[in-house]
Formats: sequence, structure tokens, C-alpha cells
Amino acid sequence: MGYKILLPASALPGWPADVPLPVNPDWKKDYAASVQRLVRDGVDFSLANLFVHASRTVPPNAEGANRARSATEAFLYRRLETLSEAAGRFRLNVELPIAFDGWGRMEVDLLCTDLRIVVELDGGQHLANTDAYRRDRRKDMLLQENGYFVLRFLAEDVGKHLNEVLDAILRTLSHRRRAQS
Repeated sequence: MGYKILLPASALPGWPADVPLPVNPDWKKDYAASVQRLVRDGVDFSLANLFVHASRTVPPNAEGANRARSATEAFLYRRLETLSEAAGRFRLNVELPIAFDGWGRMEVDLLCTDLRIVVELDGGQHLANTDAYRRDRRKDMLLQENGYFVLRFLAEDVGKHLNEVLDAILRTLSHRRRAQS
């Protein structure tokens, strides 16, 4: 009859209807696979909200909490809690008694204490700034010297390449469990 019905972006079967997905075609292209993974594995309102917040575009001049770092960490932590292999294993933003950058301690984004796995999430500023890059390498080296296995991901990859991030974490958990036995 000459017209077509456009469904809202959140009308995806399995996605919580009250959490709108961005309508930007570039966002859809970049995040479609991760949204599909979340729907396949089961996604509730709070996890969907965290995902949308963590995957928003962050202006280059954003400061502090507006950088979305904490939203990405919170989303990945919550997502890991929904997987039986990872549930209850990770803690968020943990301080370790390892001297770093003039402090007697170091904070890591996610820590699996019993298997000594650290997951670090980096915003784009970590690659754009040579001092930040060097600082991250020093941090990795100190963690490794203290027996930790370090997984480092770009924060945007948690949204854009969720399958790869989750698979890497789950493979590492499995490998470390087998090595510990």
C-alpha cells in the first residue's frame, strides 16, 4: 500500500523493550554481534542498560566518570556474573599490595583471586599517549612478576567484540583451572 512500518531499535526479540538501542547505522554495524550474543545468552534490564551505556560514543575531551570506563567495567563484571564458568570468580576494582608509580598498591579493573587472573580495560587514551602506554606495560610486568596472568582489552572491544573478549576470558579461566589441578 505504499508505506512501511519501522520498528523501534529495541524491538529486537529477546532484548528488553524498555532499553532503547541506538538507531545510528554505524552503532548498529559495530555492536550488532555483541547484541546478538547478549540476546542469545539472555539479557535482563540492568545488563542491557549497562551495555548501552558502556557502548556509547565518548567525546575525546571527556573527563573522569564521563569517559565511560567505569560503565564498561561494570558491564563486563555483570556479564561475567551471568556465565556459570565465571560467576562469583571476579571482583571489580581491586587494590593489590604491589608498589606501583610511587604508591604502595596497585588497582586492577577485574581480579580473579584464586586463579590469579587480572583483566584490564583500556580507553583509547591508553594508546594515544606514550606515557600511558609505558605505564600499562610496567603494570603488566609487575603483575606478571607477582604471578598474575594479565588480559588487557580495549574498552570499546567489550562492546564491539564481546564474543572475543568473553571467549578469551573463559579460555584463560579454563586453562588456569587445569594448570592448578
